[in-house]
Amino acid sequence: MDISIIDYIIIILYFIILFIIGLIVKRKVHGLNDYFLAGRRLTLPIFVATLVSTWYGGLLGVGELSFNYGLVNWLTQGFFWYLVYLFFAFFLANKIRRTNLYTIPDQLERFYDKKSRFLGSIFNFIMVTPAAYILSLGLIFNILFGWELWVSIFVVSIIMIFYTIRGGFIGVIYTDFIQFILMMVGVAMIIPIAIQKYGGFDFLVTNLPETHLTLTGGWSTQMILVWGLLAFWTLADPGFYQRCYASKDDKIPKKGILIAVGFWLLFDICTTFTGMYAAAANNAGLITAEATTSYLSIAASLLPPVFLGIFLTGLIATVMSTVDSFTFLGAMNISHDLYKNIFKPDATDKQVMNATKIGIFITAGFAIILALFFDSIVTMWYTIGTIGISALIVPILVGFFYKGKKSPIASISSMIFGSGTSVSWLIIGYLNLDQWGWPQYIAGIEPLYPGLMVSFFVFVIINFIHVRRIK
Repeated sequence: MDISIIDYIIIILYFIILFIIGLIVKRKVHGLNDYFLAGRRLTLPIFVATLVSTWYGGLLGVGELSFNYGLVNWLTQGFFWYLVYLFFAFFLANKIRRTNLYTIPDQLERFYDKKSRFLGSIFNFIMVTPAAYILSLGLIFNILFGWELWVSIFVVSIIMIFYTIRGGFIGVIYTDFIQFILMMVGVAMIIPIAIQKYGGFDFLVTNLPETHLTLTGGWSTQMILVWGLLAFWTLADPGFYQRCYASKDDKIPKKGILIAVGFWLLFDICTTFTGMYAAAANNAGLITAEATTSYLSIAASLLPPVFLGIFLTGLIATVMSTVDSFTFLGAMNISHDLYKNIFKPDATDKQVMNATKIGIFITAGFAIILALFFDSIVTMWYTIGTIGISALIVPILVGFFYKGKKSPIASISSMIFGSGTSVSWLIIGYLNLDQWGWPQYIAGIEPLYPGLMVSFFVFVIINFIHVRRIK
């Protein structure tokens, strides 16, 4: 990329700000409640900013989808998710806040027992791995600075670890607020300039395949519905729960999520059409772009100095906001859900905070390994989401909405058999690739379907048998 000195200066200033936050934020931490949940003092604006920025780290993955398939990106990564966000806002958000807990495994122990907490912690840890987002940042740094991918991944991980380990959740929300502003400003710049330089909708019609301009994108109904089911990730997403727990009162989560949906809608429109413009410009021979890094290619071709620096900083900030949040959530899994509540119940707050700092390194290390193993952000999303959702969704929703007796054995069995089924299905598919490298699943059925079905029926059957036996 042809990047001017001033653009590099803007990017470097952003990282200097993160470094300063890392230096000063430790003064705000006065105990475990501050370190984990910012003292449960999140106001509505801060709640919205940290939720919006954290939940949108997969910007390069969205670019990959919209570049390759067009409008179906908005359907599968936007519309279906809005429906689940609304469900969460109206039926779960305030309930979660009123429990005054810390994590999803806390909820599982409240609904069932400690064994459910332990198993849920493992799947929760898988769900929050920031591997896809560390890979995204590694690719961005690789292009901007010419570093080897593994070097880029290590550098961004070290920067993130510095301010997260010092300030905990307070450090995360301070940086999230800045990142929220940068991500909204940065992404909004591309579309009006693309329309001015390339033309409006006619340019897309002329230079894109017809399927790019349809909501289905040439995908099968089954594939679209699978990505729709992946939206249920929200119901088991620790970031949503953490921000509900951290809010100042039990009215903020519902209002905050509804406002956040509006920001996500605007952001999704911008990102989808940015990817489509990149694909159209590539097909027209105006730029040379690859799907995963298409946003970088189109930005470099359209934006003058300063504007390019702001866009690139916004791109980095969007991904960085998710990396730090997910890393901290994974660390909380290790320190709070496993160390404190399973292995050392008498641990002091200071010991738990120290365990969290160690957990940050463990979570980042696990994510780095995954990031170096996978070469597609979308594939990573799909694999992690399939396994985690198959395990957690049924026990969580039953816990919140079923008022009858609930068996801990049913919860554990549901997680084991649901995830086991989806993992087996994934392995079989990836051992049988077609000529284009696509996995061939049993009977052409995507793994999430059998995973969820097995999870549900195992829970229902074992819960019925066990509860009846107790009577």
